[in-house]
Amino acid sequence: MLNIGRINAWFHSFGGSVIRFRWLVFAACAVLTIAAGSGLPQLKADVDQDNWFMEDDALLKAKERMEHIFGNEDFCAALVTVDDIFTPENLGLLRELGDELLERVPYADDVMSLADMEFTEGVEGGISIEDLVPERIPTDPATLEALRHKALSKTSLKNRMVSADSTETWLILRLKPLPGNLDGEDPVVTVGRLFSEVVNQPRYAPLNIKAAGLPVVFVDKMDFFAKETPRLMGISLLFTVVVLFVLLRNLRGILFPLVTVLCVLGIVFGVQGWLGIRTDPSVIFMPVFITLAVSIGYSIHLFNHFNVEFRRTGRRRESLILAVEEVGWPLVFSALTTVAALVSFLFIPLRPIRWVGLTSASLVFLACVIVLTLLPALLSFGRDGTPEAEKADARESRIQRLMGWLAGVSLRRQKLALIVLAVGMGVCLVGTSRIDVSFDVLKTFGRKVPYVDRIYSVGQSQVGSLYSYNLALEFDQPGAAKDPDNLQKFDQLVAEIDNLELTKKTTSLLQILKDLNQVMHEGDPVWYRLPESRDMVAQLLLLYENAGGDEVERWIDYDYQRLKLQVEMGHYNSGEAARELHWIREEAARLFPDAHVVLTGSISQYTVMQDYVSFGQIKSFFIAFTVVTLLLMIVFGSLRIGLIAMIPNIAPVLVVGAIMGFADIPLDLVTVTIMPMLLGLAVDDTIHFINHSQLEFERCRDYALSNRRTFLAVGGALLMTTVVLTLNFSAYMVSVVNIFVSMGFLVGAGLFAALAADFFITPVLLSMTKPFGPERRG
Repeated sequence: MLNIGRINAWFHSFGGSVIRFRWLVFAACAVLTIAAGSGLPQLKADVDQDNWFMEDDALLKAKERMEHIFGNEDFCAALVTVDDIFTPENLGLLRELGDELLERVPYADDVMSLADMEFTEGVEGGISIEDLVPERIPTDPATLEALRHKALSKTSLKNRMVSADSTETWLILRLKPLPGNLDGEDPVVTVGRLFSEVVNQPRYAPLNIKAAGLPVVFVDKMDFFAKETPRLMGISLLFTVVVLFVLLRNLRGILFPLVTVLCVLGIVFGVQGWLGIRTDPSVIFMPVFITLAVSIGYSIHLFNHFNVEFRRTGRRRESLILAVEEVGWPLVFSALTTVAALVSFLFIPLRPIRWVGLTSASLVFLACVIVLTLLPALLSFGRDGTPEAEKADARESRIQRLMGWLAGVSLRRQKLALIVLAVGMGVCLVGTSRIDVSFDVLKTFGRKVPYVDRIYSVGQSQVGSLYSYNLALEFDQPGAAKDPDNLQKFDQLVAEIDNLELTKKTTSLLQILKDLNQVMHEGDPVWYRLPESRDMVAQLLLLYENAGGDEVERWIDYDYQRLKLQVEMGHYNSGEAARELHWIREEAARLFPDAHVVLTGSISQYTVMQDYVSFGQIKSFFIAFTVVTLLLMIVFGSLRIGLIAMIPNIAPVLVVGAIMGFADIPLDLVTVTIMPMLLGLAVDDTIHFINHSQLEFERCRDYALSNRRTFLAVGGALLMTTVVLTLNFSAYMVSVVNIFVSMGFLVGAGLFAALAADFFITPVLLSMTKPFGPERRG
């Protein structure tokens, strides 16, 4: 077992050195903060979900290979809603919009809309491919009605590019391959931003455009969080200031902890700015709020012990040294266990979650260092006071009286406490087993977020889509992709995919071949089917190419060895999507045993991420739990104490898991970080409690008395830090984002569950197991 007295003596010496060299401490903190903080303007967001994956991820490699063959999978889109699209004014605006998008949006490849698309017709001796809408847009009603009839007569257009009632149409801007992140703005962000600027111009207002597509969503997401983050930070700081004022009633108690927070955030995020580290803006909240909460919590522990000693001695510097001696080791050990829990995020192979883990761990460790150095140095300035030991002993505060009462209650019903713990854990396990993993933006963010509401409306429209994914078949031999048998099986597969619950529409080579076959048979709808012979397939493709068609190359490669299918979805359900993609992979493998099946696109990415998060969460939590338990065993020098310390800290994890399961709160990119983080934060209270219990037991050799002294010495600080942490995270609850509201509640519930376990379970376990040794009576 560690010699706490010897460790505290070292921190006594350390505290003296900090006070003695306080100007050096100021200079070091100032230089480091200014030098690192100057990198803050270099911080940039990364909203491209491709960058969520590790460089060697199989899905990312598959997407890169398919894009090399078929071109960029991502696109920007616009849903146009009017009374009638087939008017000269609307068709003219639609064409102007397409031309301007091609001119102004970088990496634009081509535009596909009613005013800019191939239309195949049969002519003597072959086929003709021209624009559906002629260069000179007609104005007479008869010609416009003929255009409407032509468009709606095509199966490949009706309710796909234009609704049957002609009130909606779909415009797609296809993109060339985008380069990687450059020194300036991410290319995908540039594309999305300029697309939105063009379609939202007043001149296109009559088209009632709703923009969609991943580049557009990325920009909207970045812009939304650029406003939401400062707003929530401001509210959190306001809550913190109010709580610090109420608890400490001291201007220094408000300003100095905030100074430590600013230093910590400025140094770590400034260094990331200099290093060019980017991350998704939706996860930046977590490290910031952890820093705010931990820094304030650590500061409260130091202030609490300083105030006690200052009232007793009246000597400022001596009181600070004694405070550092008393809280130094618990703070350092708490920081180490929190860091260990946060580093466990590295076992989830998604960049944003790994960033959260490493960044939060760095911030927590630096917060501990700053609180133990800069804060005592700041507090060392000021006059000495008059000792108030007698007055302090005579007037127990309300919190102290509460702690004294809780000390007695905690040991009065020991068996009942353990029974409640066992029953509660059983109920929580049932709820935890019901947790669902989901990356659905509608469920995670909610329709109160403007851009989410817009893309939801697009998905619910007649022709627009919310998400998409791609299926590619790679055959062993060139030419196999145009083999009639393979095409027939491909058609069978697509027909089955069309009947899946989430499928809204599919696009592939099949529509082109069927349309060509129909055109060659005088437009008879009966012939909207695949050619039956290999020669006919080759003839149709040759005719198409000779007529100037170029749409085929997006769905079959030059060697006729690969086929591609795009599946668009109007709504999303994570569990159903995972089941459908699994079925598609198995069915495609059954139909094409000699072909390689590849699934890419946003839904494929979400499904893979769900697996990463599901298994990664389990792995991350158990690794964090194991590492923290081993640290406790090693540091306390006892197997029993290590296990005792961890038993109460299962409580907050199970409580959060139960709430998520029963309340249908999904496990996603944000909530996956809660449980390991709570483990790291909750164990801090346990360390303070057990560390002080051991210290007091060595002084009195009585478990009941040491329990009471521990409650009186650190119980108030534990309660205050829990309140501060909860209020910090409660700032999430004023957000319009669903998952942030849930997170604010979940973290608060978890923290109070941890405090309750430390107040009512830890004393019982210490009293029953007697890990510090036998009592000395008399």
